[in-house]
Amino acid sequence: RHRAARQAAGSATAELAEAADQFLLNNYGKRALAMASGKGHYLFDVDGREYLDFTSGIAVNCLGHCDPGWADAVAKQAKTLVHTSNMFMNKEQITLGEKLVKHSFADKAFFANSGTEANEAAIKFSRKFHVAAGAPRERFIAFENSFHGRTMGSLTLTWKEAYKTPFQPLMPSAEFLKFNDMGAIAKIDESVCGVFVEPMQGEGGVIPANPAFLAALRRRCDEVGALLIFDEVQCGLGRTGKLFAHEHFGVTPDILTLAKPLAGGLPIGAVIMVERVGSIIVPGDHGSTFAGAPLVCAAANYTFDRVSDADFLANVTDMGQRLRAGLSRLVEPRGLEVRGLGLLNGVVFPDAAACGAVHKAAQSVGLLLLTAGKGNILRIAPALTIGPEEVDKAVALLGQAFEIVDGQAKKA
Repeated sequence: RHRAARQAAGSATAELAEAADQFLLNNYGKRALAMASGKGHYLFDVDGREYLDFTSGIAVNCLGHCDPGWADAVAKQAKTLVHTSNMFMNKEQITLGEKLVKHSFADKAFFANSGTEANEAAIKFSRKFHVAAGAPRERFIAFENSFHGRTMGSLTLTWKEAYKTPFQPLMPSAEFLKFNDMGAIAKIDESVCGVFVEPMQGEGGVIPANPAFLAALRRRCDEVGALLIFDEVQCGLGRTGKLFAHEHFGVTPDILTLAKPLAGGLPIGAVIMVERVGSIIVPGDHGSTFAGAPLVCAAANYTFDRVSDADFLANVTDMGQRLRAGLSRLVEPRGLEVRGLGLLNGVVFPDAAACGAVHKAAQSVGLLLLTAGKGNILRIAPALTIGPEEVDKAVALLGQAFEIVDGQAKKA
């Protein structure tokens, strides 16, 4: 059924692909699938094919597709008040800020519209912090294999050169250190404004931080007066089995950025921070027309109530363990490594070609997955609501994908 997913002439997929080529910018390249609907953990394309979705919209759809409670919350708010701008307060935004603060280390919250916007705000807040102290600082530290976004400031802090080269010059004051390298931390000195780090790298290859490394970063930032900024855009809000990923490591930042799953599929970003940072931001320092609108915050309030529940987080932990156990049984005999936390996991291949072949074969049998790193990591990030049945089915389908690739190798 799924091996017919190529764009047959006259198919609905082929017709949409032709229109996309004509009218849409080609920044995403050729895409083989066009989705029509989703329900729970499944997607359905415009030609009626069914897929088990273990991408969750790149770790966004944490409640799955079209969760009934989420849909009701959005529909109710859509009939009440959608947008006012930040000229006025709205209850949904204030309620969401209160929840984020009361469930975290933070004292203040700011809302944006995406992860990269949240990181741009964190850059500005860090700069303002040192200006307000009377000693402006310019330098930022980020880490190899980091991904913080595609707008000009957050792009500067993103490792992959291919993302940056066509858009130079970027912000000139970023330096990259080796992730999890204790020896590199000494390079952080009194000229550093802030240190951006993902407690678990997602796009960079599904790489958890070493607890001792994060603790040493915290100590060093305190010693030199730099701010420590955790980017949990992908790994935060339940993805790792904790509400915030840094809870695994016992280290607290000064600023934390969030986005992907916060509104369950609608665009949102957030920055939460300690009082000594929040207190120096004054009217006019930063803002957004759309951010914190009633509709998206109503979705986020519903989503946050779900993902912050202890039983919900326990399921993420349990299903993550079940998934890694199944993956290990499947791939370790092939000499491949499985790594991850909660429901952000990766299978490490020797190269991008080997990973890409399995990724393509998985799609052909109805399993949607992601890649990461240098294209050599099969990234697996399903909705946080999956159960044993979906986990076991995904592992079985992935086994079929390996069999397809094995068969192709024998014919070659």
